Amino acid sequence: METFPSLKPPDDPPREQVLTLAAAAAQLRVTRGTLRRWLRNGCPTVARGGRGRGHRTLIDVQHVQAWRALDGRAALVLSLAEQLPHVLAEAALQAFQQIEGSDKRRAAGLVAATWYMLASAALDCLREHAPAVREINALPAQIELLQKIARR
Repeated sequence: METFPSLKPPDDPPREQVLTLAAAAAQLRVTRGTLRRWLRNGCPTVARGGRGRGHRTLIDVQHVQAWRALDGRAALVLSLAEQLPHVLAEAALQAFQQIEGSDKRRAAGLVAATWYMLASAALDCLREHAPAVREINALPAQIELLQKIARR
């Protein structure tokens, strides 16, 4: 089995290391566009942003610097690890929408739990090749929706 460089970032960066996209770009001495391109290519984030107030992308500059130092294969593993939980969440929601019957609430909880087990197992497998792969730190919106349905 091929090994990848070991790069293990701190589990939870201190709050002062977590910056907004604009501040991180300034500290890294790159444009915001360059940093956005890196994010699209799998650069790790503390929190992915979204539209609206309070939904900023938060970045740990040390993680970005470590990601930039990786070779292409390890960077590919990190990129896959960043996207995999979201891809699995969308598939889980689509599978739930195909379910028919009177017990959809219970099924929503089961599908959400199954997503968590699958995503965790896949990330554990990827972590064997790149120790910098992070744990699931936030639930995708699709899984939050399934949990909300299950709690009704």
